[in-house]
Amino acid sequence: MSQIHNSHSAFNLLKSKFNPTAEEFWLLTLNSVLELTQTILISKGTLNHCPVHPRDLFRECIKANAFTFIIAHNHPSLDVTPSPEDTKLTQRLFRISKILEIPMADHIIFTDKNYFSLRENNSISWK
Repeated sequence: MSQIHNSHSAFNLLKSKFNPTAEEFWLLTLNSVLELTQTILISKGTLNHCPVHPRDLFRECIKANAFTFIIAHNHPSLDVTPSPEDTKLTQRLFRISKILEIPMADHIIFTDKNYFSLRENNSISWK
């Protein structure tokens, strides 16, 4: 099992999954020693949109008995800057993760060569 200690190690795992033709939303579940337990494709969208419902994400977290998790999605445009919708979704999922007591470790936007960590860039309030 590989350990995911930071956004860079998560990106190294995800970059091979980059899809240049459609946005995809991924879930990485981790155990209590930050070992990857599952990599799950939650949703596949269009060239510039990928709908995600919290129910689909947290169902998988619970089934995987996740201690914590990282969410990620690709940007086929190759611009890893988060959109206002990305930030809003991250904030919403973070609030739900606190209620369920399954901490969200990060949200990463990635391509095959680059990434943006919403946690490392303090793009939302992580409190």
